[in-house]
Amino acid sequence: MKLNALFRRAVEIGMDADPRSKKELEKILKKQAERAKKLTGKEMDLFDDERTWNPYGDSRIIAGTGEEEVQNLMIGIDVETPELLLADRLREKGVKIDCIMTHHPEGRALADLDKVMPLQVDLLAQCGVPVNHAEGQMKPRMDRIWRSIHADNLFRTERAAELLKFPMFGCHTVSDNLVWRFMEKTICAKEFDDLGAILQAILDIPEYAQYAKKGNPPIIVNGSERSRPGKIVATEFTGGTNGPEEYLAEQSQAGVGTILSMHVTEKTLEEAKKHHVNMIQCSHIASDTIGINLLFDILQQEEKDLTILPVSGFIRVERT
Repeated sequence: MKLNALFRRAVEIGMDADPRSKKELEKILKKQAERAKKLTGKEMDLFDDERTWNPYGDSRIIAGTGEEEVQNLMIGIDVETPELLLADRLREKGVKIDCIMTHHPEGRALADLDKVMPLQVDLLAQCGVPVNHAEGQMKPRMDRIWRSIHADNLFRTERAAELLKFPMFGCHTVSDNLVWRFMEKTICAKEFDDLGAILQAILDIPEYAQYAKKGNPPIIVNGSERSRPGKIVATEFTGGTNGPEEYLAEQSQAGVGTILSMHVTEKTLEEAKKHHVNMIQCSHIASDTIGINLLFDILQQEEKDLTILPVSGFIRVERT
């Protein structure tokens, strides 16, 4: 399977799991295509054509032409120059690696991380937060993320992959959408007497269980095992990165009792305590691992010859 085809299929799978409807996603892509038609000069040169079919700026092919044949994939949660050197060393030892996938974005995908954050507005709307409130609070947070990333040395990993001749792509929000949907169905849609029961249900999920055995279990960061959960949501699982701390107050007012999160900042925790919202911090890397596993359960079912070498925190768990 060519890399272009593999990546496009991954994007389709991510769109199927998106909190937004297919109609809404098509509208977003159509607006980008219409905008592109009106551009001239330097604006046209700088326009990213991928935005007309891929709604996830933080997921893209990072190195390579896209025409490479892919059968043997190395996949990691974070892939930077050290992991690329590992891949090169393994290749010297005879391990077949046609292509590398990273979960966390690198290169242009990292530069565009802020552009996927509006997804969170729709996610919160499903919880009862007015969209005008969510949008108003999101814009300053997106600006802060953009300014922070803008100062980074963004293209080191991309260049290392080019020099070592490894095609490379990233699937960030693509696979985060899948773990968000999984947690919504597996945990949020069910009733629990207390947070302790939620923890036990999370530990029944293989990836979380394996990480717990390694000393990285899900933890209650606000509330206690005996706390009653109320309405449970997984609003901290997709949409690029953490939203603004003000979202805690909005969710509390919308009736949210417990938030499942990949990771919780100290400012977010302060707001959770202030507004009496329970928070469970599920292992970040285990959560990312679930999303990738769900993605490749589909891709490997469709492409029987596709093999995976897990590295950098990723653990392959297959589901039927």
